[in-house]
Amino acid sequence: MAAQEQPFEWRPAKLLQDYNVPQEFALLVLNQPLRSGANLRKLWKNSSVRVAADGGANRLHELSSFHGKFVRVPLLSLRSLVSLSRLSLPSLSPVSLSRLSLPSLSPVSLSRLSPPLTPPQSNLHLIIGDLDSLNPLVRSFYSSQPTPATIIHDPDQESTDFGKAINWLRAQYPAGIDIVALGGIGGRVDQGLSQLHHLYRFQTDPAYAAGRIYLLSGSSLTFLLKAGVHQIQVREDGERDVFGKHVGVIPLKEPSVISTQGLEWDVTDWATEIGGQLSTSNHVLPDTQVVQIETDKDVLFTIALRQVDGEDND
Repeated sequence: MAAQEQPFEWRPAKLLQDYNVPQEFALLVLNQPLRSGANLRKLWKNSSVRVAADGGANRLHELSSFHGKFVRVPLLSLRSLVSLSRLSLPSLSPVSLSRLSLPSLSPVSLSRLSPPLTPPQSNLHLIIGDLDSLNPLVRSFYSSQPTPATIIHDPDQESTDFGKAINWLRAQYPAGIDIVALGGIGGRVDQGLSQLHHLYRFQTDPAYAAGRIYLLSGSSLTFLLKAGVHQIQVREDGERDVFGKHVGVIPLKEPSVISTQGLEWDVTDWATEIGGQLSTSNHVLPDTQVVQIETDKDVLFTIALRQVDGEDND
């Protein structure tokens, strides 16, 4: 394969490192379990716009470590406790209920899990979709924040909530914006394939004119490599590694011919296809800073996240 004059350059590690100033990318929370509070906190702080696709707002709200960002909003108010005492706890008075110690639900104790963010970084900007999954209490929560989330009901049944969110972002940023979709490809196989399908469907321009889309799960980061040469910086100078060693190059749409540099099992002009030979469970070499991949067709690149103590990275 003939080499490209200007390869595509990737700096994916920068998405998951600590910065004091937001970067120009959008965080899109999907309706999938969120297992890594550490990555969510970094992406939330680093992103310039934050969107939830329908039930993604529920997932965001459920992640207990994330409630610490809203230290001024009690998870259970005294009024709620009084109501509970009247409905299901007749032996306890409202006063005795108010004296109960609830360390697992206390906004103050939750805030200790991570430093609280300050406006305007601490707000969810948009919830969009057909809203059939959005919990009414979650909707009320995000609607009542100091900077409330905009909520858009799009009833179109021919498109997914993931797609609706991407279309909204593309309309708001016609010059292009990168998107990190959080929620991964865990759960049902058909949902996982649908998410990978979106990487192809919404990146048809050969040069990513509308921006790049990353799919982040609890265990890996996946993105689409268009036909050409790609230089992927997997380690940043002076920064702690965010990636593990396992990588894969997957020709999901059609057969491809690839060449790689920087992996334990590099290949040259290597034919790959689903049902044929695949480059999976390959390894980034310990001294590799940049992985180079050349491909004649669009392929998926996936790289494992570094395991973090105390995090569920399934």
